[in-house]
Amino acid sequence: LPQPAQGIHTWDIKGVSKEALAAWQNGEGKGKGVLLSSVFSVGGVEWRASAYPNGSSEEGRGHVSAFLEIVTPNKPVDATYSLTVGGVKVGPATHKFGVDSAGRTLEGCNGGSRGWGKLASHDELERT
Repeated sequence: LPQPAQGIHTWDIKGVSKEALAAWQNGEGKGKGVLLSSVFSVGGVEWRASAYPNGSSEEGRGHVSAFLEIVTPNKPVDATYSLTVGGVKVGPATHKFGVDSAGRTLEGCNGGSRGWGKLASHDELERT
């Protein structure tokens, strides 16, 4: 049997202004404060990470949300992954990722993007 591919992607986010964070905390700003990593490859599959410094939804306000997204279409993949923000690690979690070229979920898959809506609270991150 072939060995599963393994990889680590480090995404160092810099240059987010206090003004942008304040706007996101008020629910304003471009894309409601989503940050997207560059595309990276593990085992011949392309991925991207996303982070929402003030949550990806109203429920997540006051928290950092983070997600892993498959970019390569029409290639269902079982992936086990963890995400770390500011020293707070969550996971591992295992999901079957898969989307078609139009971004629709492939049959038998959990979708194209999975992660944590409340990865870490702002208070928790201030303590780390």
